[in-house]
Amino acid sequence: MQQYDAVIIGAGPAGGVCARELSATGRKTLLVERAKDFSANDFSSGGSTLEALKIFDLPKTVVGAFCKQIRIASSDDQHLWQSDKPVAIVFSFQKLRTFLADETVKNGSELRLGWSYQGHEKKNGITVVALKKAGTRVIEYFETKILVDATGSDRKVLSGGPPRGQEAIVGRGIEFLLEVPEAVYRTHADCLSFFIGQLWMPQGYAWIFPMEHFRLKVGVGRNYPDEQVVPYEKAFRFYLDRLMSKELLTDKIKILDQHGKTLSYTAHQRDLYWKKNIIAIGDAVSTVNPLTFEGIRHAMMSGRIAAAQVNALLDNKISHFRYYKSEMRRVSGLKWIVSEQLTRKIYREADDRKVNLMLVALKSFSLEDLLDLVFYYRLKSALKFYFAYTRALVQSVLKKKT
Repeated sequence: MQQYDAVIIGAGPAGGVCARELSATGRKTLLVERAKDFSANDFSSGGSTLEALKIFDLPKTVVGAFCKQIRIASSDDQHLWQSDKPVAIVFSFQKLRTFLADETVKNGSELRLGWSYQGHEKKNGITVVALKKAGTRVIEYFETKILVDATGSDRKVLSGGPPRGQEAIVGRGIEFLLEVPEAVYRTHADCLSFFIGQLWMPQGYAWIFPMEHFRLKVGVGRNYPDEQVVPYEKAFRFYLDRLMSKELLTDKIKILDQHGKTLSYTAHQRDLYWKKNIIAIGDAVSTVNPLTFEGIRHAMMSGRIAAAQVNALLDNKISHFRYYKSEMRRVSGLKWIVSEQLTRKIYREADDRKVNLMLVALKSFSLEDLLDLVFYYRLKSALKFYFAYTRALVQSVLKKKT
């Protein structure tokens, strides 16, 4: 039976960073991915900050596009913020995961594609992990000192499943990767576009993100998908078709890939972070921000923090992972709680006129203010948005009376 310092279940951004950093310090690491290749689940890349490349020592080759503009549209209006230089990036999810896995292998550790987690147990004080090869009945067993749950919202290893009921803020979406004519691509080439309001997606939002080679990622997502907080009758595909029709203005579209995903965020991050020699990272501990469901950057940070904890434990500098949770809370903490409140306010608003007023409030923001709200979730920006929205709402009521 093969023995490892760490077995990591899931080769997403969190698992990939954790594996790369552990293997770089000489730890014998096994990185496990259930998909047979990284193109099989090339989910939404999402926007991220430019500085993420430097923070995580990533090459530009993992970037799908550099963006100088951010556009937000409501049902009746839109606004554009722009800069002379890139202010955000769109990760290529496939290339990012491939790069991190390749780095892990270069460091002398192992990657297994097409293997899924079946369970684990303790035998004579040793953790034994069972993995099944896709498309076969073959099950192999591996001994490990540390087991890392990087299974995302599925939370398969440590928690045994996603959160339920009032504990969960759930987002579900579908997305197409499109190849479009050059003129259409140029219109969206360096811009992150977000769409809010009932025209685009009741109880959620839609997006258009540029990628390379005349490609766009176009998607729609709904929060609280198992509830009908805001009235809607149409399927996800209805709103996706509407978005493409109204925004791309061409029928010369080639669908290269289509996929869907469900993300679960535990309210107030009441997740199980660790137990004995098992530690959870990424979406398995609600690193995705509930306001924008941006997760890649935060997942990678959790992988880094966890890798440092694992190294400390293996070096006998600590005897448990107790401080891991406090380290994670230091990174998110109050910011995520504020985002939860904004999430409930924005995506549960049934009056489309009030959603339009939210855009009116955002128009008073500079690009720096918007980035602080959208990417850094700063309390100051959240309060500024709240007061600007309240002022717009009061002015709207007074205007009606006159």
